Amino acid sequence: MKKLFCLLFCITIIFSCDDGDIIITSFEFDEVDLQLCEAATDNQFVFFKINETINEAISLDFINDRFSDTIPTGDTEIVLDLSDPNINLAYRTFNVPITESYFCAGVPSGEIQVVEEIKAVSGTVTIITEITENGEDDNDGVDPEDEDINGNGNLDDDDTDGDGIPNYKDQDDDNDNVLTSVEITNIGGEGPKDTDEDGTPDYLDNDDDNDMVLTRNEDANQNGTPRDDDTDGDGQFDYLDADDGNDEVVEVLPGLDNTVQTTFRTTVRVSNLVFDRNNDNFEDSSFSFGSRDITISKTTKVNE
Repeated sequence: MKKLFCLLFCITIIFSCDDGDIIITSFEFDEVDLQLCEAATDNQFVFFKINETINEAISLDFINDRFSDTIPTGDTEIVLDLSDPNINLAYRTFNVPITESYFCAGVPSGEIQVVEEIKAVSGTVTIITEITENGEDDNDGVDPEDEDINGNGNLDDDDTDGDGIPNYKDQDDDNDNVLTSVEITNIGGEGPKDTDEDGTPDYLDNDDDNDMVLTRNEDANQNGTPRDDDTDGDGQFDYLDADDGNDEVVEVLPGLDNTVQTTFRTTVRVSNLVFDRNNDNFEDSSFSFGSRDITISKTTKVNE
């Protein structure tokens, strides 16, 4: 029994020694959430994933003035070159478990020590931010095929309100602070509702009653929605009533639209990755770093 133990011990020692290559025993980040924090420097960000079970982490630290952790309008793609000194991708193992504070809190705790590290010296990082919402539809009551306004077969270039979000992904196509799902309803009739009968349905018309006051500005109480304002008390909302007695144009401040939720997904991909040290267990030079979803209220634009 002692001889068997000694033999196993010797085998372990032999295979633990190598020629300087790092032997990573695990690279299981698929089930780990992608996290993001801002660093101390302007336009510096850190994407990271932590595998707490064996004290390992992979991180992407970069400086870029095009990327923002506030959600952009529309879809964006940013390509980073890992040979740039302002971009660092590293895999590390630690002596103790770490949390997000290791990357986000500035100076790490002195108790945390990096046991082993490999860093990328070249390769490409692609960061894609896109609107996902409900996959390929915004559930606004309009069939995506009918949101091809110009009829060219490309849904991505139909953007009625010019906010960078194509209609088939936009829950408020005309940006009037009334949801498309509300404006599409035509009780007792066929086709979408067209209050002022100008040939443009309400969900694509930013002045639904054609009274020369934009629908979004017929918000007398300034609570971010025109659907509770009836100045003359006739039971019809001002934005649908050309004779509502409300001749004052109310400028709607940014950020008051708290009804339209838009989901953005940021995906980070790595390709043609080369580390500064060899590692036999790291087989893929191209892989997905992961995705991160954020749902926010759609930004309201000030009427110009």
